[in-house]
Order: sequence, then structure tokens, then C-alpha cells
Amino acid sequence: MALSSTEKKEIENIVKKEIKSFMKADTVKQYENHLIDTLSKELKKGKLRGDINDIVVELTTEFYYHLWSKKNQWQSSLKNKK
Repeated sequence: MALSSTEKKEIENIVKKEIKSFMKADTVKQYENHLIDTLSKELKKGKLRGDINDIVVELTTEFYYHLWSKKNQWQSSLKNKK
């Protein structure tokens, strides 16, 4: 069952309206501004601070673990630089 061009236009308009209502903006720039405002409000409230700390600790730990586990690859090249 193929859709007619009027049905396609109607679906397109519905999707556009849904996206606009979800993003609460008409343009990408307005969406970016809304997102930045929301993030800064959340940071001021302190809700994201704990999550950010957890992510930084986890990434730093993982980074140093990978450095340590692959030390044979980079350690010899540093010793040869003498």
C-alpha cells in the first residue's frame, strides 16, 4: 500500500511539529541555547556534579590501567631515547 503525496506531506508536517515540541525550538541554534541553559541550571543545582566526578574518576582509572597494561609497548621506546 503506497502513500499518496498528500498523506506524505501530512506525515511530514506531523513529524516536524513533534520535533519542534520535543526540542522546544524552531532552529538548531535555539535548541543549542536551550540545552546550554538547561545544563547550566542543573550544574548550579549540583545535580550533575556527582555524576561528572564519577565519570572523571572512572575514565582516569581506565586510562592509567591501559597505560600500565601496555607499558611494554611504550616503555622500551622511552628507554631507547637516552
